[in-house]
Amino acid sequence: MADTSGEVAAVPASGAANGLSNGAGATPAQPNNPLSRKLHKILETRLENDKEMLEALKALSAFFVENSLRTRRNLRGDIERRSLAINEEFVSIFKDVKEELESINEDVQAMSSCCQDMTSRLQAAKEQTQDLIVKTTKLQAEK
Repeated sequence: MADTSGEVAAVPASGAANGLSNGAGATPAQPNNPLSRKLHKILETRLENDKEMLEALKALSAFFVENSLRTRRNLRGDIERRSLAINEEFVSIFKDVKEELESINEDVQAMSSCCQDMTSRLQAAKEQTQDLIVKTTKLQAEK
């Protein structure tokens, strides 16, 4: 009968059937079984130093309040729905930002067009008055 208390039982380090080998005899047993490797990795993890893991666990605890078979089975779907909702909110917010930036871009394009129009008008006025300025300068010099 399987132990469902949540406690981890010690695994003896002898034999290949348990996923551990002791090839040289002088080195500690290395797990060959993927489940054993994952278990050892989890047991060796120091959560107090892993800020990302702590943040992830805090976020998970916000909506995973009951540890039951049903909630564990629905966990992936719940996470995907939360992720989808967050992404939809992100898209909605950035859609507004995009629209504002497009509006600003249109205003800048209109200002640029006005500036180019004024520059060409000034250039045309300068060309038209150039002869008048030269004649005025000559007349003032003759006085």
